[in-house]
Amino acid sequence: MSFGRAAWTTMVLATAVVSIATLVGPFATSTWVQPELLFSITTVAAATCVVAATTVMALADRRNMAEVGLLGSALMVASVMPLVHGLVTPDVLYEDNAAFRASSFLALPVAVAVASPLLFRTSAFGRWAARRWRDWTLLALLAVFVLGAVVVFYPNAIVVPGPRDPFTLVMSFGMAAAMLSLSLRQLGLFELGRRPSNFIASISIVLLAATALLPLVDTPYSAGFWWLHLSGSLGVFGACIGMVVSKRLSQSAQDILAPVLVREPLVAFELGLSPVVHQFVADLEMKDEITRDHVVRTGELALRVGERMGMRGRELRRLGLAAMLHDVGKLHTPNEILKKPASLTADEYEIIKNHPVDGERMLLAEASLAEAAPIVRSHHERVDGRGYPDGLVGDAIPLPSRIIAVCDAVDAMTHDRQYRKAMPMQMAFAILREHAGSQWDPEVVKQVMLTLPAVPSVSRLDAVGRADEADLDAIEIPDDVTELLEAVDAEI
Repeated sequence: MSFGRAAWTTMVLATAVVSIATLVGPFATSTWVQPELLFSITTVAAATCVVAATTVMALADRRNMAEVGLLGSALMVASVMPLVHGLVTPDVLYEDNAAFRASSFLALPVAVAVASPLLFRTSAFGRWAARRWRDWTLLALLAVFVLGAVVVFYPNAIVVPGPRDPFTLVMSFGMAAAMLSLSLRQLGLFELGRRPSNFIASISIVLLAATALLPLVDTPYSAGFWWLHLSGSLGVFGACIGMVVSKRLSQSAQDILAPVLVREPLVAFELGLSPVVHQFVADLEMKDEITRDHVVRTGELALRVGERMGMRGRELRRLGLAAMLHDVGKLHTPNEILKKPASLTADEYEIIKNHPVDGERMLLAEASLAEAAPIVRSHHERVDGRGYPDGLVGDAIPLPSRIIAVCDAVDAMTHDRQYRKAMPMQMAFAILREHAGSQWDPEVVKQVMLTLPAVPSVSRLDAVGRADEADLDAIEIPDDVTELLEAVDAEI
């Protein structure tokens, strides 16, 4: 288990233990009735969280970051409703009222509703929200401020089910599960891009998930009551800080979170690349610019195909590293062979066939890249066993290597090389179909052909290995891409 997964699991277990101990365990009967203290702490903490959430949303607006904006608006809801909760604390500004319980009851359900595009990001609704996220967040915030105003000015207008009501039980655990899903998404982004900000956000949302149990508390000012209020405040504030405190947020590149909602995991990957990877790619550019551009495009396509095939987190990162460095062994290939403007002789071909093994050896020498080394070694294997260097057959070839093999081939066919001009995409597709099942994995061929029409012309990874980063604007996938994908799917 990776460090991120182990730490996340530990945090979930620790939060669960504290929650159980204070809600139904040995500390459940402890109470500390301090309405003025609750009023002060809750209003100050919630107001601070409102400011933090506003900062996140402003950042998202400046950088056009859909996912950050959607999550920031959900955190705003999770701050506004607790602020209302603090203001209507009984025996301070208000007498006993229904709004005190209603505000805590509604906080997470409304926040999850606002964040729902993140939970269903591959659906038509999720894709629509990715494109129109500003409209969605504006409507959501208007709705929550109206709801908050109703609760404040009419404190007995909304009555919610009691702690022992079955609906309350189902809703509480459902909201906790939804928040944990959002937390896991941040953890997946951490494993992909290795950005601490995502890890902080993931852990913080675990704390926020615990507040879903607050409607189950039937004794105000009990130990569980205080714990869940503290957990919620720390969770919202920590999640906001996690998304704002990132060294790269001030740069022109998209934030690590933003592009994923519109199927753009490339920025997350690029931001997490080590200097060693950049140096390898820079060395390839010095040796042969055509090879450098080829590995960058292959890395991008492989990442998109891997995500389409269900790869996530560390597995997707390993694929991306191997795809980006699959030809790094060509640094040892003589220039007269690598740049030869004609077909290779048999002897020259035998020399160039050494590059997968050379690449494996180079990656094994770097601890941070060693996990990608076996994939690089096998990227020229064939499913019929006629590949090199080991003659592996079928599923004995690692899936990432099978993905890279197809991405490598289709990019080579559709771009100019020293010895020939690029061929049309449809001709390349015909070759892929013809050799699916012999040279390449048929399922991978299908997924590559489905992915290619949605790949933008400007590479998200174009800055890798170069001193000046490209100014990458947000790329929106056109609405007609779905129809194009369906056509390709029918074709194969």
